[in-house]
Amino acid sequence: MSAPNLESPSPNHHQNPYGVGLAYRYSCHNDYLKYEGEIDLMEVSTEDYIVRERRMHRDPDELLIKDALNRWPTVVHGISLSIGTVAELNPHYISGTRDFIKRHDLNIFSEHLAFHSVDGKDLTMFLCMPFEEIAVQWIKQNYYAVRRELGRPFALENVTYFFPAPHSSLSEADFLRRITEETDCTLLLDITNVFNNAMNHGYDPYEFLDRLPLERVSQMHLAGGFKGEDGKWEDSHSHPVMGEVWPLYEEVLKRSPAEVVVIERDSRFNSFSEVHTDLKKARDLFYRHRPEKRPAEDLMPAFESPTVAENSDPEPLASKFAGLRGYQRSLMGRITDTEFRTQFRADPPIALEQFELTDAKWVDSISDIDPDDIHKLQSAWEYIHEEDKEVAQDYEQNEWAVWAEEIEASGEAI
Repeated sequence: MSAPNLESPSPNHHQNPYGVGLAYRYSCHNDYLKYEGEIDLMEVSTEDYIVRERRMHRDPDELLIKDALNRWPTVVHGISLSIGTVAELNPHYISGTRDFIKRHDLNIFSEHLAFHSVDGKDLTMFLCMPFEEIAVQWIKQNYYAVRRELGRPFALENVTYFFPAPHSSLSEADFLRRITEETDCTLLLDITNVFNNAMNHGYDPYEFLDRLPLERVSQMHLAGGFKGEDGKWEDSHSHPVMGEVWPLYEEVLKRSPAEVVVIERDSRFNSFSEVHTDLKKARDLFYRHRPEKRPAEDLMPAFESPTVAENSDPEPLASKFAGLRGYQRSLMGRITDTEFRTQFRADPPIALEQFELTDAKWVDSISDIDPDDIHKLQSAWEYIHEEDKEVAQDYEQNEWAVWAEEIEASGEAI
């Protein structure tokens, strides 16, 4: 590994990243250095540096991330906001994200348009927002609350989902369009997620693109997954980008002003040449449709922000959100709560009353989810729950080890 570059970057280093880069993973730091000149930018996950457990396991002194930030323009990507959950936002997550952005003079932030954490239980897998107008209004409230805390507009990302909420009144494309009409967000369009959802849920991805507000796409993600035994495509970030995804990517390049493209890879890094091959292809296509350097006057414009009360906070207990709130709570109950599942199988309407879900539309929506999809999520939850216990134990042991080293280094007796 070459000597870390810990000098302060130029003032505008992170202000307007441009081009194609990689999602930063600390374990690949030396591999990135081999291709430094071919990587236009990096995308850093906030969780790796605002959640102490993750930082202690990865980059405890933040030397690697500081080196990366000084070598490459960087955008910030969040995972755990759960912006769609009808509940109070996590103040620790938001303040940690704000402080990380400020500390490193970063400018571009994005999060997932989904929910995954309900009633203190975090599935850590993204659940699809119901494509309903009331969900648009809830996202609007939460978006502006986060925007005020971060002091900037940000991008929202489409996700791969197990199933759409049954009986939704909007299509996914129309739902995304309504979000952009109600907020000043841009879109982080994950092209692989477009492909996965189109294949898994039976629609034409190009017709989907036709209905999107592509003029609002500021960033793109590309990732590789695989087709499972059930014929469904998995968003695993573990393989090269699938061949069918590249034409979709080029189509969005032609029709959007997107200035940032990120290759996501989370596992199976050997050999790293696969990641480099995807990076090279993505860059070749990007610069086929973009100048090598963005002209200063071509900065992506700011979008008009609809009138929103200056200091209004989201109101998760408002009666208008009761159906959406009850849907989310009962869905999480079906996934994580054995007793509730038993009650639900016996008498759904009675079981749903504990989550104050009585509206017929929402009762039908939660009741008509395919039981096979619930079973897959249930199995995933049980695995995650056990894994979290092991991680917590490992973290506690590591914390004791770090504490002991610090005491020993200070010359004090343990």
